[in-house]
Amino acid sequence: MKRLLHSRRFQAIASGVLAIGLFAFFLSRVPLSEIGARIAAASPGWLAASIAISVATFALRALRWVWILRPIGAVPFFPAFRATAVGFAANAVLPARAGEVLRPAMLARERGLPFAALLASIVFERILDALSQLCFLGFALTFGPASGAALSTGRLRWAVAGVAAVAVATALFAVFWRAATERFLDRLFAVLPERLRPAARRVASTFLDGFASLRTPGLAGLVGGASIFLWFVINVQIYCVMRAFGLDLPLSAAYVVTSAAVLGLVVPTPGGVGGYHAAVQFALTNLFGVPLAVATGVALIAHAVSFAPISLIGFTLFAASPLRRSGLQTLASGPEPGRVPPEVG
Repeated sequence: MKRLLHSRRFQAIASGVLAIGLFAFFLSRVPLSEIGARIAAASPGWLAASIAISVATFALRALRWVWILRPIGAVPFFPAFRATAVGFAANAVLPARAGEVLRPAMLARERGLPFAALLASIVFERILDALSQLCFLGFALTFGPASGAALSTGRLRWAVAGVAAVAVATALFAVFWRAATERFLDRLFAVLPERLRPAARRVASTFLDGFASLRTPGLAGLVGGASIFLWFVINVQIYCVMRAFGLDLPLSAAYVVTSAAVLGLVVPTPGGVGGYHAAVQFALTNLFGVPLAVATGVALIAHAVSFAPISLIGFTLFAASPLRRSGLQTLASGPEPGRVPPEVG
């Protein structure tokens, strides 16, 4: 039974069943004809703007990744963008966000960089993403309009601030008190068989290199500022979709809806199908009083705008890449821990 639960086939099937169930529940709350009518009436101009912004966000992600990786190695923009596009395209079709592993594995093979450090840079990115969106959510909770008053509670604001403080403190401690961090990890590795401990230490040391950009104040400021700007642009993308459906809500409402979408993506389904839709639908109907059919249309189009363009770009770039012969499954498994992958000619 334990082997079954850990098999990739079982995980893929379970993820697919969960996605279908959540998506079916999401659609069951309103007639499909009414959803179709709302989508057909959406503004083409606002939708076109949201698509253009969606593509731009992935270019910004790739540029930020290049800056994060500076202490590890010089990475040109295009290889970083290609790996980013392929990784997010894989997230749209593979369960358990496998693209988050595929992305650093692809760049490691192409540029000959340590996989563990690149994987750590993805973890660092996710911390930056969470902190940035928490900043916008905190702004919405504090200064949002009366329509979002249900969220504006002191307890929730303190929870947001607490999560952000813990994440920042942990990252800074790991960088500036690295020796203490490694000693702490050594204690954790004590539970491993002795023959595995040296390899675990090497991987952990290389992993911590992925956070090295925090050591340089200028570079840390550049990466942090890029993260805030990136998530502002993502919020504007969601705002454009809301305006396409005629919703006269302030930009701060998009901060709340985007935060709900991020929580929906935590559900382990391919591309966040079901979880993303239900979370956006819930936020719009329960927090801002948006009619259910409109909220459903916004959720469907916002998800499509976020995933369809980058998936098309990612699959196209992967098909043209010299790494395509390795296959998605081989890349997603990653190189051997602590090993520098061979460079692809």
